[in-house]
Amino acid sequence: MKGLKAAYASIGASQRGQYSWVAKLDDHYVYTAEIDHLDKKNNAYNHIAGVFKKTVPPMSPASGHQPISIRHSMDLFEAATDSYEKKLKCRVMLVKGTKYGKTKGGISAAAEEHYWQVTELSGSVDSGYEFTLERVE
Repeated sequence: MKGLKAAYASIGASQRGQYSWVAKLDDHYVYTAEIDHLDKKNNAYNHIAGVFKKTVPPMSPASGHQPISIRHSMDLFEAATDSYEKKLKCRVMLVKGTKYGKTKGGISAAAEEHYWQVTELSGSVDSGYEFTLERVE
């Protein structure tokens, strides 16, 4: 679909803000996987293996980050923590055409049809964090 908002709406999810990195349904989260991200090392999506690993750098005003970016990082970390601790099943929204993507022509997105779980989580917003989602169904 054209546009992330429309893609989220198609599965009944809503973003906290226009550029948020995670959305919420009543009982689970929807994580964005930028499949054309320029930084493949820190945004590693492998469809065949059913693994998505995301690394987020330290976010703070002292390191020059804007409050909105820090808020988005906090939202994502809180969602990953909640998912990890409660072993929640999650969804993954495959996205391309974002500011840091290779694809031109605007954002397009599609919900990956399976359920996923956060299987690893480490770090903090201030020091940087990473988490791993694995396909479970």
